[in-house]
Amino acid sequence: MRIQAIKTPVIEIGQDLLEVFRSSFAGELRERSIVCVTSKVVSLEQRRVVDLSKIEVSPEARTMRKLKYSKDIERYPGLAELILRESDRVYEGHYVYLTLKDGTFMANAGIDLSNVPAEGHAILWPDDPFGWAQRFRDRLRSAYRLEQVGVLVTDSRCTPLRRGVIGLAMAYSGFEGIESQVGRADLFGRKLQFTEKAVADDLSCAAVLVMGESGESTPFAVVEDAPVTFTDREIGHNELNIDPKIDLFAGLYDAGVFEAFSKADKGR
Repeated sequence: MRIQAIKTPVIEIGQDLLEVFRSSFAGELRERSIVCVTSKVVSLEQRRVVDLSKIEVSPEARTMRKLKYSKDIERYPGLAELILRESDRVYEGHYVYLTLKDGTFMANAGIDLSNVPAEGHAILWPDDPFGWAQRFRDRLRSAYRLEQVGVLVTDSRCTPLRRGVIGLAMAYSGFEGIESQVGRADLFGRKLQFTEKAVADDLSCAAVLVMGESGESTPFAVVEDAPVTFTDREIGHNELNIDPKIDLFAGLYDAGVFEAFSKADKGR
């Protein structure tokens, strides 16, 4: 498997990402390649950039306090309001506001103040990332006249009790992101009963490693010869998530997680 990060000029709000990719990628996109795109530039294309000074702040948001490593909600009270709006559930921890959004735990509902074109603005998570991945894949197929190509929207996440951030698959299209190992034999002939490979997350980790996390200006990566199964079927958000009732970490959750997950699931 080969991964190549693609350097681009600074991407502006509303700029067409296919045009940016085509002008920045010197090679010819091959059949069965996967184009990885960092979620932040997807948000920029969708104009998901908010002026925090123009957010109407609710009384509930005004009660939120700045935590040790949280974003500066005292300076930008509009940020506290956005955290409440964008989250399915909010937990006040010791260091950051841990939130549940679309079945995924993250800090501050994924809202980011870094690499934003203007001071006092925030970038939100992309809107309908799976739909965006499907549309971007269709455009890639047409532009490069390909039959099989994948698209992977990447982000980063923290893992409980582990240092550092790793890649996260926010959305994907064109390949199977989960591969069941159930029924396969191990080295000693015993059949696996539970294991599923998080293929999309695995690829995201590799892509984020070469794309970087700060000022590299490499928002794309092209993966070739990946050990994945390509598909044309429509893929949705539910395929990435597991029911909290059978999750390994279920004992750490409160009842609100199950309620929020259920509401989010019904809304999809």
